[in-house]
Amino acid sequence: MDAASQNGNALIAFGALSGAGIILAFARTWKWFSRSGRDVIDLATIGKFFAYICGIIGTVLLLVTAGVSIWYLIFIKNIPEITDTNKEQIKNLLETFLITSFVLKLVDIIHIIIRQTRIEIFFMDWERPKKGDSENVSVWRTYFAANELNEIQTFRRVNVPFQLLFVLFFLKVINFESYSCGDDTFISSLSNFNCLRSDAIVRIAVAFFVLLGTAVVQNLFFTIFYQRFIEDKITNFIDLCSVSNISVFILDENLHGYYIHGRSPHGMTDVNMKDTVMNLYREENRMSGTRGLEPNSDEQIFIMKINRSFQRQYQSLLRTYYGYTGPRKTRQDAERYTDLLLQAYQNLNGFLCAFIDQSLSSHQYILRNRFFLERILDYEFRVRTRSDFDGQITNFFFTDNEKTFTNILFCGEQSTLVIWNMITFLFIDILAQNYVLAAILTYAIDFIFVGIRNSFGRKNLSKKTLIPKNFLI
Repeated sequence: MDAASQNGNALIAFGALSGAGIILAFARTWKWFSRSGRDVIDLATIGKFFAYICGIIGTVLLLVTAGVSIWYLIFIKNIPEITDTNKEQIKNLLETFLITSFVLKLVDIIHIIIRQTRIEIFFMDWERPKKGDSENVSVWRTYFAANELNEIQTFRRVNVPFQLLFVLFFLKVINFESYSCGDDTFISSLSNFNCLRSDAIVRIAVAFFVLLGTAVVQNLFFTIFYQRFIEDKITNFIDLCSVSNISVFILDENLHGYYIHGRSPHGMTDVNMKDTVMNLYREENRMSGTRGLEPNSDEQIFIMKINRSFQRQYQSLLRTYYGYTGPRKTRQDAERYTDLLLQAYQNLNGFLCAFIDQSLSSHQYILRNRFFLERILDYEFRVRTRSDFDGQITNFFFTDNEKTFTNILFCGEQSTLVIWNMITFLFIDILAQNYVLAAILTYAIDFIFVGIRNSFGRKNLSKKTLIPKNFLI
């Protein structure tokens, strides 16, 4: 058995998949380019393409590494002609693949964190003021909604500590690790067997199978059982928005974003306990309106495509809003700027509420479901229906049945994060030949990056909504 031919086949597979990956990176970059409203290719566009390439090639390297190791385990391991030199050559190639994959995927994770922690977000308050006083509207409902969003920023369906514990259980307690020792015979952990030398290539195959299996099972358990019968954090957040009479306006790019409609069908939600219970009773028994944006509809989540005219006016109001933030030297300055800040907030809130209500003749939008192809490609086409005097296309709202707005959260990048954890585990194991150390370091690295995502996400949420960080628990 010629190791050079096996390495050549691995490189051919890598080249073929990388070619497809480059096409996919071009498509993702074009999608971002369109959503960001850019007219020319600039350094930011090139940087985006590089970030997408890193993520895709990192995944390709993992797939090729797993494929080669599994092929080796099934067909090559016990062939008499295979020498230690051949094994070492294949192992060196896979080690290079895993090291490169880890570095590239690290760049991809950093890119995801930067993208998710730079979004524009505004909590729209639909509550009517009491006694005609526009300042007599409680801010606590906004604080509750923001705090709940902060809590789910790093929520994931696959729990990393549980996954790694189960991985170690199967590898060390059930002793699947024994497949990497000697022949293909499974040796239980109860046997007095001491593995003096394990096969690094087989270790990759066994660990990959166990990592993938535990992730798939945990994801299925969450989807089929946990979120149906115990808790669905995303749905709970949307329900809280409705109970709080708060909508969420999000822009992840200049001309693209998400809208969560939280307007209460009861008009007011800042009421006593009795009225709150009665409001929920009326909703449950269909004695009131629905929570959806359209009449007799329950659709509350939408993908937005906005035009440049709306974006310019929104940014103008936003700059005025942010312009009155920051520390003031004296009490008089603080009181004055607080009044100006409140007025800027009310102007921005009123503008967005009027936009959603279609009360602005210059900023209308069309609401429709996404076509099948749009759902497959995760890209919304603009169908030209009418143009304003600048020749710009109308704004569009697309029903988000797939909850793609979770792309601004870690749970929307679930597959990428699972792949990253798998690469980290295999990368450490091929260097240390120790599953326990690989699990510990994988957990530690994941914990660090979750902490970074939490910290920057909390900071961005506080900055964009002007909610003090001490209220974002």
